[in-house]
Amino acid sequence: MPAEQAVRLSFTVVVDNNVDVFLPSQGPLQYPQPGPKSMLLAAQGFSSWLEVEGPDGETTRILYDFGRGGAVLPHNLELLGIDPTQADYLVLSHGHIDHYGGLSYLAAKYNLRTPLVTHPRSFGERGVRQAGGGVAGPWLLEQKETTAWLGQAPILAEGPTQLGPGLWVSGGIPRQSPRDVLWPGGLRRQNGEWQPDSLEDDQALVINLAGRGLVVVTGCCHAGVFNTIAAARAICPGVPLYALAGGLHLNFLDAGQLEGIVAGLLEENPGLVLPMHCTGALAQQVLRNRLGARCPFTTVGLTLALD
Repeated sequence: MPAEQAVRLSFTVVVDNNVDVFLPSQGPLQYPQPGPKSMLLAAQGFSSWLEVEGPDGETTRILYDFGRGGAVLPHNLELLGIDPTQADYLVLSHGHIDHYGGLSYLAAKYNLRTPLVTHPRSFGERGVRQAGGGVAGPWLLEQKETTAWLGQAPILAEGPTQLGPGLWVSGGIPRQSPRDVLWPGGLRRQNGEWQPDSLEDDQALVINLAGRGLVVVTGCCHAGVFNTIAAARAICPGVPLYALAGGLHLNFLDAGQLEGIVAGLLEENPGLVLPMHCTGALAQQVLRNRLGARCPFTTVGLTLALD
């Protein structure tokens, strides 16, 4: 078996916008059930825990994104039986507060000394353009802050970076696909003024899983669904897409634009699509209607186990 393939993957949703403890587990999808996990918390944001096993039995553990902040992330980690001190890497998908906000609290609570992997443009002052012309935010993440929190400088992944057998962080994702409709609301403060933010720091996790294909995990997918899939294929040429999971940032699209995305996904023919977070409830409903059983419900506490 090629060393670049993983043989087993476990993906658990730790922070998301929704909690549901009344979904029946089926196949590789294990849902939280009533009892202690009824106390799982939902919050606007995203975080997931991945365990990726290589062909020689070595396992790489990753906490990917950290929610918006406060005690939600450690609360859910404890209920899910996940010890963040066992992570080999912390990975930040991009520098928006609903993805990095919980990192400082978590690092202090657990005295984490784990390397943080992110794009160099994740740092800086960001905001979101509001309909009335105002700016939501601002939010500031500085490299020196993460160094202080974790006791070491971050690993700056501008391009694809391998983290374990069959496991990569994509690095910056080129915008090339005419199918993608990119979100225009991002702002970055530069030279004291708000400027449009191209979100070049957006990056995904890519797993090449033997016998399945590519599993692509996104934080917000600001680079676009099809650009992100193309970036995964550039890392692993010729490998088919098996699963797409995470925030897909389709909440701002009109009906025609959303239909174009859905049609493109049907052409990709993935085995699973797990839309969360910024995908938006309406877009999730459309995806489930069109993809059927290949697009199951998602919730905090969901675990996808594949081998």
